[in-house]
Amino acid sequence: MNKNINLQIKNRTARGSRKLFKEILVLFVVGLFILTAFVSVYGNPASNSSSLVATNASTGSTVTISVWGSGSPGGETTVFNQSLAYFESLYPNVTVQDSPAVGVAATQYVSAAHAGKAPDVYRDSSDNAGVLYASGTVLGLNKYLNQTYINSFSKGTVTAWSSNNTLYGIPVNTNGVGLYYNSEFVKTAPKNIYQLIQDSENVTHNTTLNPAGQPTKVWGLAYGLGTDSGYRSAAWFPAFGGTLFNSKQLPVLNSTSDINAISFLYNLTYNYKISPTGLTSMTQQYNLFESNQSAFMIDGPWDQSTYTSYLGPNLHVTALPFNNVTNHWPTPIWGSIGYFISSPQASGITPSQIWASLKFIQVETNMTAQVHLFDRAGDFPSLTSAGNYIASHSNNDPLIKGWLDQENHTMPQPGFVNMNYYWPNFHTYVGNLYDNGTNNVTQVMNDFQKAVITEINQVSATPSTPLKISVYEIIAMVVAVILVAGVASYVYISKKKK
Repeated sequence: MNKNINLQIKNRTARGSRKLFKEILVLFVVGLFILTAFVSVYGNPASNSSSLVATNASTGSTVTISVWGSGSPGGETTVFNQSLAYFESLYPNVTVQDSPAVGVAATQYVSAAHAGKAPDVYRDSSDNAGVLYASGTVLGLNKYLNQTYINSFSKGTVTAWSSNNTLYGIPVNTNGVGLYYNSEFVKTAPKNIYQLIQDSENVTHNTTLNPAGQPTKVWGLAYGLGTDSGYRSAAWFPAFGGTLFNSKQLPVLNSTSDINAISFLYNLTYNYKISPTGLTSMTQQYNLFESNQSAFMIDGPWDQSTYTSYLGPNLHVTALPFNNVTNHWPTPIWGSIGYFISSPQASGITPSQIWASLKFIQVETNMTAQVHLFDRAGDFPSLTSAGNYIASHSNNDPLIKGWLDQENHTMPQPGFVNMNYYWPNFHTYVGNLYDNGTNNVTQVMNDFQKAVITEINQVSATPSTPLKISVYEIIAMVVAVILVAGVASYVYISKKKK
């Protein structure tokens, strides 16, 4: 009887062991399934090579890509169209659907990306593209480009177009603003703020006829505070010892220095009266300068070809003048414009379209295009080779010295998310200050500061990003689960035997 009992116990134990073995086997299979799924979804992005891009597109089927933005009217648009024609001659199987009317930082892109209908390629500023990359709507390009090609661009522009060691766009230029002046009214460039005001007052108060002899009011400076959402104004905060954001990327817009800077800009219209009231758009300011109705204009090289067509040899450019009161220079924002490719979830882009988009961008940003952009639009190049060529052929542009002087006093384009809350609130608060002429600068800057802080607190400044887990981490997790299950089973069997 004892033998039968022992036999039954052994049989039960054997059946239990076989059952447990099956359970462990099932667990192992499930673990492998999970492992495969995790690798496909969260695998190391670096392991995904450029083979994702269709390499036979150049000789294969027709590919159509959509492109938004061609640059400012004038030289930039001309060079874009010439490069586009060259691209189409190289790749006749690629059709480019161009929408040139969409400018940089357009709200249309965000709306289209959320709907999955973004263009394949978009021309934008580096800082705005960086925010879009953080949101997941822009494609990382490192896996499609070799390091030699990336290193052909200047370090500063590559840095401006990178986040966490990922290149999210290809720069075509680097630009900022300087001070244009019309030598019909001002013979020499002002060296400091005092001279700028004196020259502007002389023009405004003593000139009633434009160069054509027409009885038209001529102003010293065409400047509508707030019309550009604070882009040109940003240069003057450092001139008074201030800054936009501190080292923690938080605004300090109501500091004494920043209040003094805005007070100075406000006084250009309401105290010195060298700039007109009622300017509500940049177009109005362009028109004043182009039609010989203002002596000075703060603007960038992207409009230089247009100004040249109106003013001819009377057009000159210099650095924004030194603040002789604070001993600080104005330091305008100098950023970079370039091209990025929308992510598949934002545009539905296919491997063949990614290939075609990369080829298109490479043509639009090559050395020939960048030299032509400098010659015809004043855009400073991002390619080191183009910069070297221009430096040895500086006689191509009689205004080059003024731009080189300005380039000595610049600040990089802020690429952090909190900067997004500066632009619209500047337009609202400081723009209303100019529009209404209320002279309550301190209160406005306090309200401006509060509004930016409120938006930062309401909207996370660090967009969520997909979880990135390496293959090795996944394997370790699955193996750990199986080992734990095995040890637990062994302990369970041991207890049963006893």
